[in-house]
Amino acid sequence: MPTPDSFRRKYNPLYHYLLFSIILAAFAFKLEWQLPILAIIVITTVLSRHRKIIYRGFLKFVLPLILIGFLINGIFFVGRPVFSIGPISFKDAGILFASRVAVRLILIVVSVSWYFSTVKTETISQYLIARGADRRLVYIFLLSIAMVHLMRDKLQRVYIAQSARGLDATKNLASRLRYLLPMLVPLSYSYITESLDRGIALRAAHFAEYKAARLSSKHTKSLLVIEETKSGMVIGRSIFIIVVLIGLLRLTKWL
Repeated sequence: MPTPDSFRRKYNPLYHYLLFSIILAAFAFKLEWQLPILAIIVITTVLSRHRKIIYRGFLKFVLPLILIGFLINGIFFVGRPVFSIGPISFKDAGILFASRVAVRLILIVVSVSWYFSTVKTETISQYLIARGADRRLVYIFLLSIAMVHLMRDKLQRVYIAQSARGLDATKNLASRLRYLLPMLVPLSYSYITESLDRGIALRAAHFAEYKAARLSSKHTKSLLVIEETKSGMVIGRSIFIIVVLIGLLRLTKWL
């Protein structure tokens, strides 16, 4: 008996293989190799319809950290001065080190944001279960993703409420941090409370008590069928294998 379309979910493995490949390249590749990859990722994500979701957190939190890294490392590293701003000199070794860290951070953050904005969370969890992943790991994954969305939504509501009261909490990063720090404890407590409710609901459904059987198991068979894109599987594995080989060659000093 064929499975109805309502119980079919398509998943392209190319997405997670690209994610793993980019993260591996962020640590194993040289800076001059990472830059073309970074350019491709930036162009692809900027043209994506999810670009606002991908770059919202990056521009608010990650980009200021990168700028601070350039400032601190450029000033305090020992090396040859490259340029000066008044009495402050920026060293070449510090700029190079900050560039490596910045490129790695951008590759990881943007690729992870791209993956989770492109693939739905429930699709990822269903794919993991269909592949035989331990449901306890999927259980932790769902709660972790829920934490990110919950904290983001609550912060957004708090900022809107403060703006309605006449407090400008969106002017710059310093004002955001000033309003954020007193809210960390109540926000964390609120998340723990809601996570317990989510956890109780999942445990009541016996979600985390069993290992998921594969779709081909003779004992149990999921009603939901995850259809993998074959071409995405082949291309994704090929890219990942190439990245792994290049990383191994880098470790052995062949490249």
